[in-house]
Amino acid sequence: MKLLGRGWQYSTYDLGNGRVLKKYNSVPTGYWHVFKTCFPFNNDRVWKIPEFYRGCKETALDSIKKLPNVPLESWMMGNPKVLNALDYEQDKLLPLHDHFEIVDSEVGKRTIDAFVQFNRLLVNNSIIDKSFNITKNFALDAQGRVVLMDIGEVYTSSVSIDKQIRERVWTAYYTVDPLPVPLRDYFVESMDREFLVK
Repeated sequence: MKLLGRGWQYSTYDLGNGRVLKKYNSVPTGYWHVFKTCFPFNNDRVWKIPEFYRGCKETALDSIKKLPNVPLESWMMGNPKVLNALDYEQDKLLPLHDHFEIVDSEVGKRTIDAFVQFNRLLVNNSIIDKSFNITKNFALDAQGRVVLMDIGEVYTSSVSIDKQIRERVWTAYYTVDPLPVPLRDYFVESMDREFLVK
């Protein structure tokens, strides 16, 4: 299997059949990846790595356990098939990070508009990606629809969802900075307008 990418929680492998395997990172792999992404530790300290790994694993276990009760159509999460407490298969998707690298600003803005509306649908169904992390946790499917790619970091309680929205978690550096510079303000303003302006 070909490794396609790795995040704090999962390594993604191409199964060669239009599907991918999301395999939860072992402790050495997880620690190493967190170390690489946090270096030179301007925002997070090195001694926090074990805490980050534990927190990510607890969140993933909780998220996967919630999936049977999530009121979404399967395509909205890339048609996941849960294999065990942590691992799952999913459709092969185009991460929004890769999408934004190959489109101009106008197409990028339309994608952000679609992302915001998709997240309105998620909120209305009492589920969110914990940080609305547009580039890392969302993707486009084969039909060009925005989908939730990372199902290992979902919140479903109204208290948690309201808190994340109130704290404008979409403004975190790790969510905004990976966006192309011309789209950063548009993204934040669009999210603020949809979720904060009454």
